[in-house]
Amino acid sequence: MTNQFPEVKINSKKILAALIGVVFVLVGFSIWGQHIRFFGVADIRGYWHEFLMDLLMSAFYLDAEGNIPSYWNALLLFIPSVMLGIIGAWKYSIKDKFRFHWFVLAIIFLLLSFDEAAVLHERLIKPMRAIAGAQGLFYFTWVIPGLIGVALFGLLYLIFFLHLDKKFKILFLLSLGVYIGGVIGGEMLSGYFASNLGQRNFTYAVVASFEESIEMIGCSLIIYSLLEYMKQYLPEGIAIKAT
Repeated sequence: MTNQFPEVKINSKKILAALIGVVFVLVGFSIWGQHIRFFGVADIRGYWHEFLMDLLMSAFYLDAEGNIPSYWNALLLFIPSVMLGIIGAWKYSIKDKFRFHWFVLAIIFLLLSFDEAAVLHERLIKPMRAIAGAQGLFYFTWVIPGLIGVALFGLLYLIFFLHLDKKFKILFLLSLGVYIGGVIGGEMLSGYFASNLGQRNFTYAVVASFEESIEMIGCSLIIYSLLEYMKQYLPEGIAIKAT
């Protein structure tokens, strides 16, 4: 008698729709909470109402750290790390030419997840601003080393990208483009508003909320792209054998 593992079917399109749905809810709560912060409410109807208003203003603001959206973003970055590690393990088992590229990608997303949870990149802003004295689009000065990192990544992974099938060239380019556009481009846009208007106003709060949401949507697209890749190349999953 052979052991049969239960079959788990995953619909990548439904997962993508669910992930983006969560992002839209978080954006709505974030903007709602900041509207309350800057414009107030007509009246506070008891302690529970006050508690919910405080929760909306702090726990759901997308531009704040250590709250629900930031932990959700860290989770969205951790999931691709696990998926890339699984793909890397399979590529290693078949001695694929690009097996180490997959492992490095898994490590990159793991570090991005840690960075999101620990707010490490934000610590670069003050020392970089002291060096560059940047304003406007480069007000959040960590984007300068960020742009350099993206350029180096593009050069190092160009051959890897070119070897992919056309379908996955499009999927990975689109998803990474949206993610990097949100992380770097969106932060530059937020920096422009922060430099000119400051960060304690409703306009900046709305811009920052949408900027953070683009990053999350990009990461959701990365998860979808990796699910599609695994569905095509690992339709029966991956087996772990003792040696």
